[in-house]
Amino acid sequence: MTLLDAFGYVGSVLVAISLMMSNIKRLRWINLIGAFVFSTYGFLIGAIPVFLLNGWIVLVDIYYLVRIYRFQDDFDMVRLSSVHTPLFDLLMTRYGEDILTFFPNAQVDQLDDAIALLIFRNMKPVGLFVYRRNPHEPATIEVLVDYVIPEARDFKTARFLFDRHSTQLRAEAINTLISKSQKPGHIAYLKKMGFVETPQGYVLDLR
Repeated sequence: MTLLDAFGYVGSVLVAISLMMSNIKRLRWINLIGAFVFSTYGFLIGAIPVFLLNGWIVLVDIYYLVRIYRFQDDFDMVRLSSVHTPLFDLLMTRYGEDILTFFPNAQVDQLDDAIALLIFRNMKPVGLFVYRRNPHEPATIEVLVDYVIPEARDFKTARFLFDRHSTQLRAEAINTLISKSQKPGHIAYLKKMGFVETPQGYVLDLR
């Protein structure tokens, strides 16, 4: 196999991998890179149809990526009266197994005294945020569930909650969030969102 052949195979593999992505933004980026590599390969070997087809795919990916980055999602947050509501039950029925993977203590019978917020993205329920106030420090909460459905995990929902929409939490006199996790993936997410590791857990100060 020549170096040029290997270059073509890399492009093919990247295009194939992109089609397995559930995140549309990641799909477009990987597909763009793969199509660019494969288009270049087609040009170098004189295969004009391969060059033109993949060049067109590159342009299509660029077009849709521009639309993705320009699009502004609308977020809303609704406080549930309790965890014993049809919306909460529906979310647990559909995503309960995945939620318990990250938050093993998120059993409904353990959340009776918790406050649940349902987060909507473009009128679609995509996130569940459940917390419990510290009885000795009302401005401090323990995050019990901070879940986003798999197809919406691009950090926009988290930024809505912790960045742009943190005023919602401040309005409820909340200034400190504590999350306790032992899941490496969730810990990486917390750090990305600005949580700092402390002896009490991972802490985010909204002040």
